[in-house]
Amino acid sequence: MPKTSSLMKFIRPFTRKGWKHWLVFVALLCGAGYAGHLLSSAAWLTPFRYKIYHWQLMMRDRSQLYPTRTALVLLDDNDYWSDRFQSRAPLKRDQLAGLMDSLRQAGVNTVALDVFLLAPQPLNPKFELSDYTKEDAKLLESIGLMCQAGRHVVLSSTVEFGDDGYKELPSIYTDHLKDLPCVSRGYIQLPFDLRRIPGSLPLANASPLDSPAPATVKSEDPAVFCKTTKGSPPSPTGDSLDSLSLAMVKIADPSAYCKAIEDTGHGFRFSEYLTEDDFGAKNGRKFIFSGQDLSAADGKQLSAAELGKLHEELADKLVIVGASWHTNAMGSGPLMDEHNSPGGQEPGAMLQANYVEAMLDRTGTFTPISDSAAEVLEVALALALATIGVLEIHTAWKWAAFGIGILLSILFTYTLLQNLGLFLDFLIPMLMIIVHSLAEEALKIWHEFRHLKHNAEHKHAPESTGGPE
Repeated sequence: MPKTSSLMKFIRPFTRKGWKHWLVFVALLCGAGYAGHLLSSAAWLTPFRYKIYHWQLMMRDRSQLYPTRTALVLLDDNDYWSDRFQSRAPLKRDQLAGLMDSLRQAGVNTVALDVFLLAPQPLNPKFELSDYTKEDAKLLESIGLMCQAGRHVVLSSTVEFGDDGYKELPSIYTDHLKDLPCVSRGYIQLPFDLRRIPGSLPLANASPLDSPAPATVKSEDPAVFCKTTKGSPPSPTGDSLDSLSLAMVKIADPSAYCKAIEDTGHGFRFSEYLTEDDFGAKNGRKFIFSGQDLSAADGKQLSAAELGKLHEELADKLVIVGASWHTNAMGSGPLMDEHNSPGGQEPGAMLQANYVEAMLDRTGTFTPISDSAAEVLEVALALALATIGVLEIHTAWKWAAFGIGILLSILFTYTLLQNLGLFLDFLIPMLMIIVHSLAEEALKIWHEFRHLKHNAEHKHAPESTGGPE
């Protein structure tokens, strides 16, 4: 009996509220959950979502944040709108070859080209424009020298989505891969949601490498690679293509690569999402270079002193070559390959560097809990606040509990975002339940006030109207 009495005493506050209260509660919880889902995933809310992320990024001390594994060579206006590149698209490949030579001479181990290298006629991949033939040969020669030096090169590839899935388009280097053992390919299209690491795509078509190249240079299924790396026998499961950033991680740290493909779809810790300012020079060291920094003023090779300086700054880095020039003319028009992101406006090559940094830094990379687990947490926290609302305790204690709940919600949301990469989905339901409970408490106080006022007026009514003599 005592147990039954205690149970009824606990249940009574919940039943006393009535079914209308709980119907409103469920409706608010469902509506707020859907609103939170929209805020975290709806395409049309992406700019707003990025603004929130960027605002929170700026709340922490960023003085010691900088790229530890990557460096950028961004071709700017002084490169593209000069006599060297001659504002030509596709880029002059002999100039790209010159950059590759300078990076090799500076001791860089891995170079990635985040620029278009598509074959001009995808249906006839062996065709090349006559003006480009010598330039292509020069670039391929420079890549060959990287291979001879035992270095690595990641070349951009392009995919398109068709009726059967993703297809890889042929590139100018496709027929030469059999002679370039140090070359990896990576698609350069960025994910729509830039919070996500671009992973490995299954290809619907046979790889362009299948026909001319031996099996050693075919696309390798990530799962097969990781099984082989761990000592398990490979079991072919199909053809895949890594993203540019993922291909770089595979070279730099195979273990991090295998861990990354296990976390497909998860984002990384946004407190460490590097902004353009974070790539600025720190402690006398640069992380962004232009094409001119890698070329001598007279167009010849860099001097030994200049190469020595580059060696100090780049030899331990994964270098990404990308675009950052104005599209219309020098200083006019939007910047090429510029994207809105959680770190603000950033060049595509910088976003690729962000992904590489995130995947190689396992202490602040992927969200450790699933979306479904986050939703369970969201509902549990909202129910906890709802329980506070129905408890038969003094109103002042309820207001204090709600105030503390709001404060803890904000702090908890900030902690999750900064440390676990979780967006504030659950904050909306929690705040809506809190507002609902506060509104009920306010109405309760108002009704009590009206009741006391009515009683006071009724008590003094005989005195004001007078009685019979």
